[in-house]
Amino acid sequence: MRAALRIPGELGFAESPIPDPCLCSAARMLSRYVSRPLERLLAGHGITITEFQLMVALQEGPARALHLARRLRLDPGPTGRALARLAERGVVRRALPWRFTEWILEHEGAMHLELLEPAWVDVNRTLHDALGSELPKSLVRVVDHLWYPVPREHQGWSD
Repeated sequence: MRAALRIPGELGFAESPIPDPCLCSAARMLSRYVSRPLERLLAGHGITITEFQLMVALQEGPARALHLARRLRLDPGPTGRALARLAERGVVRRALPWRFTEWILEHEGAMHLELLEPAWVDVNRTLHDALGSELPKSLVRVVDHLWYPVPREHQGWSD
């Protein structure tokens, strides 16, 4: 008897013959495939994808860490740590010296984004070409409607 648990992605890049592979595994594989070129680009500039996303979000205007976490569908803890790393480099700063104040993108951060933009456009265009015309649109539509935080059905051992 075959197990119900299946992983997508046949060897040799053939289409998976199984009708119900693990969606979570497929999403993680797609995420790694899509994020790897951007990770490599940003690593050359000493920033992570999360830090890059925070800088881009702050380009829209000042925001509190919790708002940024919700905007990016992240947990607040890693968001705060990423903001602290960016602040150490002088890329962002707190508007006031209080814990729950807004964060602001510094001029240096805006310049950094301006330098990254042409390379990001190339990476994004290459990924759009690789994924076809419909999948990128579908992904953005789905992400636009995701709830934050993801509702928890059960308390896990790590909670």
